[in-house]
Amino acid sequence: MRGIAGAFLTLLGQVSVGGVAAMLLVPMQGIGWGFYRITAGIYLGLAVLALWARIWLLLQGLSAGAAWGQLFHLLSVPATGALVAYGILVLSFLISLWSKKPSRSRRLLWSASLAGVAALGLDATALGREAQALPALAILVNAWLSSALLGLTFTGMLLGHWYLNEPGLPTRHVWRMAHWFLVAVLAQGLFPASYALLAVAVGDPAQAGQILRVIPDHPILFGGRVLVGTLATLVVALIIRNTLKIPNVQSATGFFYIAILTVLLGEVLGRALLLFTGVPF
Repeated sequence: MRGIAGAFLTLLGQVSVGGVAAMLLVPMQGIGWGFYRITAGIYLGLAVLALWARIWLLLQGLSAGAAWGQLFHLLSVPATGALVAYGILVLSFLISLWSKKPSRSRRLLWSASLAGVAALGLDATALGREAQALPALAILVNAWLSSALLGLTFTGMLLGHWYLNEPGLPTRHVWRMAHWFLVAVLAQGLFPASYALLAVAVGDPAQAGQILRVIPDHPILFGGRVLVGTLATLVVALIIRNTLKIPNVQSATGFFYIAILTVLLGEVLGRALLLFTGVPF
């Protein structure tokens, strides 16, 4: 989807898809079924909200007399269809939790995650369909990285909060979440530099120059994206790891709350840069 509305609707979908995928890091047994029910319910609600907004925009466009072909590309109808499938699978996963059959629920969780990743991919492909091959690929990869970072942040917070209800749980589960959260922060933070280096490597210095021009052209947005979205989040991720070494899950959960703020602000600034420059950050 395009424009400001599209950017924020994509954000909702990325939180939901990334959060559901992050649940794969948590074993089906040993945590408690309540964690999965609450977490899946939250992500299902976000998916429904994103779908409702997409469908409303589609109906508004049709009622205003817009051509179906134009709406098909503008609202990324294939991605919306994939998101519908994703929502149905998340709902099926949520319902399956009451049967308490871990293998069946795990399969549904994998299916929902794959459908969600496909929906984000179709969305990113529609956004970059008029761009050259390398920028289009960068938009796709950036969408998946953003989803992973957002999902790990929210699911890490929810998992840490569940430890407050079940203090006897082993810390290895939240430690695994914190580890991959740190990996996602580093991957997302290094992405712009990697993109620029790849552009130079494939013989497209103009694209690399476009990336570098973002710094002087939009210093406030770029500075905020780097300082808050990357560096501040990296500091928080390291603090979470050090706190879990004690171990102190309660303090780590508090820092996950802070990470939600820094990650969300960073992603909003990154989307603003994409809208203004066409360069994914």
